Amino acid sequence: MVALVVFSGILLAFAISSQGLQRVKQQQENDTQVILVNQFIKRLENDAHHYRVTGVSEDALAIFNTRTNKHYLLGLKGYCLCLYRSDGKFISYLLRVKYLNFKEIAPHLYQITLKFTNEAVFKEEIYINE
Repeated sequence: MVALVVFSGILLAFAISSQGLQRVKQQQENDTQVILVNQFIKRLENDAHHYRVTGVSEDALAIFNTRTNKHYLLGLKGYCLCLYRSDGKFISYLLRVKYLNFKEIAPHLYQITLKFTNEAVFKEEIYINE
């Protein structure tokens, strides 16, 4: 009987500690995603000095690069948020993105909603120069 109580106590302690570790892991993943989303916004806005948005849909931005005279789409390719061309070349910005939505707020200002495969959701604003 004593062994059963001790064994039950050990199992309970293990269950509690594994739940705590799971929460810590989830928080670290969320923190990492916040950093990655912020890096994406900064990188896109830095790259976008020569971009002109030529079209907006819920799941993509059509972009023209005035420096290179090339057309791109900013959207999902699988679970990758990419800036890609019709010839297959692309720049990868974020991975594990499950859902993407764009909304024009004002000229040159767009709201982007990102939902990741772990169900984390982010709403950010991006400024794209013309």
